[in-house]
Amino acid sequence: MVKSIERRSFLKGSALLAAAAALKPGAAMMKSEQAAHDRYHAMKIPRPEGLLDGEPVLQAPAPESMGVAFAVTALANGFVELAENPELKDAKRFMADGLPLAGIDDRVLQVRMTGLKPGTRYWYRAGAAKLEHPIGYWTKPSEIVWSAVHSFVTPGESAPSHFGMMSDTHAQFTQMARITKKYRELGVPSMVWNGDIPSSLTNVREDFVKHYLVPPENAGYAADTPILLNRGNHDFRGTAANRLGEVMMPRLPTERSMRDIALDRNFAFRMGEIALIGLDTGEDKPDFHPANGGFTRFTTYRVAQTEWLKDQFSRPEIVTAPYIVAFVHIPIVELYPGANPGTILEDYATWQKECADMWGPILTANKAQLVLAGHTHRYRYDAAKDGRSWAEIIGGGRGAKTFQTLIEGKVEGGELVVRVHNTDAGKIVGVHRFKPRG
Repeated sequence: MVKSIERRSFLKGSALLAAAAALKPGAAMMKSEQAAHDRYHAMKIPRPEGLLDGEPVLQAPAPESMGVAFAVTALANGFVELAENPELKDAKRFMADGLPLAGIDDRVLQVRMTGLKPGTRYWYRAGAAKLEHPIGYWTKPSEIVWSAVHSFVTPGESAPSHFGMMSDTHAQFTQMARITKKYRELGVPSMVWNGDIPSSLTNVREDFVKHYLVPPENAGYAADTPILLNRGNHDFRGTAANRLGEVMMPRLPTERSMRDIALDRNFAFRMGEIALIGLDTGEDKPDFHPANGGFTRFTTYRVAQTEWLKDQFSRPEIVTAPYIVAFVHIPIVELYPGANPGTILEDYATWQKECADMWGPILTANKAQLVLAGHTHRYRYDAAKDGRSWAEIIGGGRGAKTFQTLIEGKVEGGELVVRVHNTDAGKIVGVHRFKPRG
């Protein structure tokens, strides 16, 4: 749960603290206590220049909440001020996550803005106060160092019917910069980062900081465009894989039932007329593969997501959506006869048969129109067919003979128009149109 207070309440509380500090010590205060009290209040903390390392990164968007994380260079507490106007008049202040202690950290601060209105534009700034310890455990903050003011739109039925997807960036920051520049030019309100963000193993948290919070050449890439993170197989590799949540926030527990509490990355909500559904295909090798070391449980994970997916189609806002778009990292359409289905020891999966068998029929039963995938690094379109209501589009990624794609979906003229942008060449290489669900 996040603590939030009105700015005027915060200022009032600060005034009371200042008044208390000015009072003469009581007769019962010992000399040692008085000396400590005086030393604490006499300590001046200089404004910590360079405390913010990069711009804030919006993440885990939901109709009534928004997460933001940002990097810092010293032990600090984090804050966000939020309002429905760019001047931040009557702004609400939110503090870093955590109860009973705020989530102070010397590298990553995370703040969750809650109680928001769906489909609404907000303006915000993120800030940090450096923490010093003048006496033992007594903690004193510096003044808050603030970012520039940015804005975002919360998801919801009244939000723009518009989204984007990138995948398989693999720490190729120059190529990624072309994608992020393009989606900002297009005004995409939310971006799905559909897996395989690292290039190899992620063994320390700082690797995640570099990939997500301060990616070179990509300053401010998510300061105004919230990121929906859908993991790929590379995101599960390395000894730091379980620390991803320290950098990229999971979804709020209130967004799912207790049965589904472990499914903290799956998402399902409306962006205008489009329902976006995130499903995690996991590793590209079966659990019994020796590369996994016996500690993975991806089959069980996929079964749990199957039950979760069924439940999403009982929610009124999903049932009534004219368009259903699901996101997976590994494709769930067989790419060619004999393609590796992810259930054998040889090599690695080019498609995910378990997920296709579990999730495909549910999507078809609910007349979903589209699944967006990555993993193969090659743009491909597979049309819907008898027995499968949905088409699948695979986005391109890095490679000698491939190109990086930005897939953009937008409702125009009564149709969902999906454009595949080749961001390496700066041109559109595919346009696909989908009618509303019947």
